[in-house]
Order: sequence, then structure tokens, then C-alpha cells
Amino acid sequence: MTNARKRRINRLKHITNVFVKHGFGYVFSNTPLVRFKRFSENRINRGVRLRNALEELGTTFIKMGQLLANRPDLVPEDIVVELKKLQENVRPFSFEEVKKILEEENLLNKVEHIETRPIATASIGQVHVGYVNGKKVAIKVRRPNIDDEVKTDIEILRKLTSILDRYSPVKGIVSFSDIVNELANVLLHEIDFRFEQNNIKKLKKALSNKEVIIPDVYEELSSDKVLVTSFIEAKTLNTLDIDSLSQNERLKLGKKLINLYLSQIFEIGIFHADPHPGNILITNDHNIAFVDFGMIGRLGSQDKENLSNLLLGIVLNDKKMAIKAFKELGIIGRGIDANKFYKEVESIVNHYINQPIVSIKIAEIFNDVFKLTFKYKLKIPEQLVLLGRTLSLLENSIAILKVDLNILEAILPYVKRLILKNRLSKLRLTNILNLLFSYFDLFEFLPKKTETILDKLENEDLTLNIELKGLDKVLQRIERLANKFSLSIILLSVSIIIAGMTVGGLLSPALYKTILSAWYLWALRLGILILIGLIIVMLLMIIRKEK
Repeated sequence: MTNARKRRINRLKHITNVFVKHGFGYVFSNTPLVRFKRFSENRINRGVRLRNALEELGTTFIKMGQLLANRPDLVPEDIVVELKKLQENVRPFSFEEVKKILEEENLLNKVEHIETRPIATASIGQVHVGYVNGKKVAIKVRRPNIDDEVKTDIEILRKLTSILDRYSPVKGIVSFSDIVNELANVLLHEIDFRFEQNNIKKLKKALSNKEVIIPDVYEELSSDKVLVTSFIEAKTLNTLDIDSLSQNERLKLGKKLINLYLSQIFEIGIFHADPHPGNILITNDHNIAFVDFGMIGRLGSQDKENLSNLLLGIVLNDKKMAIKAFKELGIIGRGIDANKFYKEVESIVNHYINQPIVSIKIAEIFNDVFKLTFKYKLKIPEQLVLLGRTLSLLENSIAILKVDLNILEAILPYVKRLILKNRLSKLRLTNILNLLFSYFDLFEFLPKKTETILDKLENEDLTLNIELKGLDKVLQRIERLANKFSLSIILLSVSIIIAGMTVGGLLSPALYKTILSAWYLWALRLGILILIGLIIVMLLMIIRKEK
């Protein structure tokens, strides 16, 4: 047996024994792992016991717990509450090991000075202050052997979950494989600092026009183990002396932070997805900066529209709009009782519709949705989960400022603008012309084909295998339908013009006035007169033919 294989087997034994020790032996019953376990059926305070087990097992499992703390669609509520208390509590590794890693990466001689004590410590790595070409920098160094530890644990967990998903008595309640796959996706990116480096560059480009500070990356000094960025002179939000700021200063700071995140989500579609107070920096002149870019979120245009419709439906007391948006968010699976499910969705919507906006927490909306999906064993799209986590963390960060600000209330202008933008895009000239041309094609096609069919009927060249009774009446009916169809096309043209005028009414008065004073106002009037004339002629033709 190789040393690596022996190490994995010993680690597997340790993992199962720790879970059994904390009262989760029943999870392993009926599995081939039975020889590794000791029975303990004590299920009281399962959230506390799970948290203790994860902390005992180290980095990979702590990260898994932190991930699950934001997945109420996968984990029961009582466990989520405890997992949110998970703390990494990791000690810094020695400065000698820091220097060794820098030397391995051929960076030690390129850094003029590096301070021995880290300014931040986490399970993946720690940050030291250094100097490069006389400039102060932040040097993030990966913890020694953490990549091997994480990869080994993930490999073991994947084998373990394949067994649990097959044999465990709770296999129908929890998908262990889904949890581990999501954990692997997050952790394998976090331990490779090149991923974070790319995230910084993407977000810096996306937010170039926003009032936010994103650190610069020293690419020539960075690798998968080391990340070197410019140093931002600022305090984290959770270390800021909030009481030293005036009410107005705190209010301005809160509004700025909320708008910064909402513009990322609803306008840009790419956002910094970890806004806990330690990752938000406030400079002396009250500018905002972000650090830690291990996670960024993305929302496509359709996702943004569906989310906007859901939130707007709740705010406008429009249940149909909210429930339709919920359907289109893509979380509904097969084999569920659709009527029962939608009744519960409607009850959630009713709950929030009857509350004033200022009392609604965005985190509560997402949590209620996630709990419902857990009940029906549905899968929430990953980006929607990340969005819910981001907005929940943002609410917590805003609470530190001790100001009366509501994120849902702040979201409304963004939602309305986004929905209006989507509606207007459908009224673009190209879309309207495509619609009209499609009708023109039909007009060109229908008379010729109708004439051909009628000629063949008249010349007895058309053979039908069915008997038609009352053919004259059928032909008259077809002619009437054609007349009505023609009229409907003209009315459609009128409606398009009216829609255009209505959209103009949605614009600002100044812009609307400018448009109506343009030279093509006369073209609009002429078009309306022509349409009115066509309608009159069409009506006269229909009346004449009816006679």
C-alpha cells in the first residue's frame, strides 16, 4: 500500500469517526463504512454538533460549513443558524515559511521589504505588508500544503458521498454529491490565487466608471501561491469608529455602498460577491474600496429581468407578476405537485405584499424562497444563491452604520429602469420593421395561394379526399376573415404608433418636447392620416362585400 493511499484511508477513518463522535452515526448506517463507525443516535442540537464536527476536521470542512450556511435550499433552517457561527480561528504560519514560499516562487529578491507580522489571517492564506520599488503593497501568501490537504479531502469526500447517496438513510433528503461538487468548485478556485487575480482584473474593468477603489495587481509578482496587489490605506468597515461619524456622514456612506452594489447587480451584471464588513474598506475621505475577490457573481439579462419582475411584483402587490417571475427563475423541477407548490409561492408573496416596504428584509425573501425549495427538493441556480448571499451580507454591513436604510426600497428605481429598458428594447425600429415585414410576407403569400386554390376548384383541377358541405358559405367565411385580418393589420399599425407616442410620454418632458419638435413630426402626422384613410377605405370595402 502506498503512503498516499494509506494517508487517504486514515483520513477517511478520521472523518467518519469525528462525525460519529458528534452524533451522526445514523448517517453511515447501512453503508460499507459501518466498520469505521461507533453508534450514536443523539440528534439533539444537531446544528451545534455539526458545527463542532466541521471545526474539528479543519479547513476543507469549515469552508463546506460556511458554504452550506448560505444554502437554506440544501440544509434545514436549524442547521443553517449554527453554521453561520462557524469561525476559522486559524493561527498564522511562521514568517520563515512565508520567506520559503516567496523564494520558491523567485520573488524574495524582488520584494524590498516585507513585514514579519501578517495583517490578516485566514484558512487559505495570510496577508503581509511589503514594499516593491518604494511602493507599499499587500502580499497574500498561500498556506503551506493547503492545496494538497484540500485536494485530498475533496477526493475523499467525493468517494464518501457516492456511498452516502447510494446507501444512507437520509439519501432522499440531502444530495451529498451536490454539496461536495459545489464545495470543490469554490475551494479549488480559492486555493489558486490566479483565479482571484483574474477576478480583480474583470471587476476593475467593469467598475471603471464607478466610485470605488479596486487594487492594482502586480502580475509579474503573482502566481498560484502568491498574490501581490497595491496597498489601500483604509479601515475595514467592522473596525471603523462608527460613532465618530455624524448621522449625515453615515447615511451618505450607506447610500453610496448600496447604490454601488445595486448598480453592479442590475446594470453591469457582474458583482463583488463577498461584501462582509472585513472586505469593505473605508478611506479617510469616505471613499469605498473592495478587497478579497475570491468570489464574483454574474447575472444574465434574463436573470436580471426575472428577478426585477419578482421584486416589483411584491412591491406593487401584483401576485400574478411575482408568481410568473418565480416560475421563470428556473428552479422548478419535475415530479412536484405544481398546484401545491404555487399555492405556497403565493402565500410567500402575500406575506410580503401586506407589509410596508421599509420593514421587508431582502435576506428574508431569499431565505423563504430557499426554504421552500428545500421542502420540495428543488435546485436553486448557483448565481441566484450567490446573489441572495451577497444582498444578505450587504444588509448586515449596512446595519453596522446604524442608519435607517432599506435595500428593497433602494432596489426599486433600478428594477423599474431595467424593466422599462427591456420593454423599450422590444419597441426598437428593427423589431417593429421585422414584425411588419413578416405580415407583408403573409400578405404577398396569402392572396396568390388563395387565388390558385380557387382557380383549381373552378377548373376542377383540385382533388380533395374529403367532402365539403356548404362550400359557398365556407368561401364567404374565408373572405370575411380575410377582410377582418386586413383590418387587424391596419389597427396593429395604429397601435404601434400609439405605443411609440406612449413611450415618448415615459421620457422626460424635456426629451419628449425635443422629439415632438423634430422634423419627422410631420411624417408622423402624414402617416396617421394615411392610416385613417386606409381604415375608411377598408371599412367601405367590407360593408360593400357584406351586402
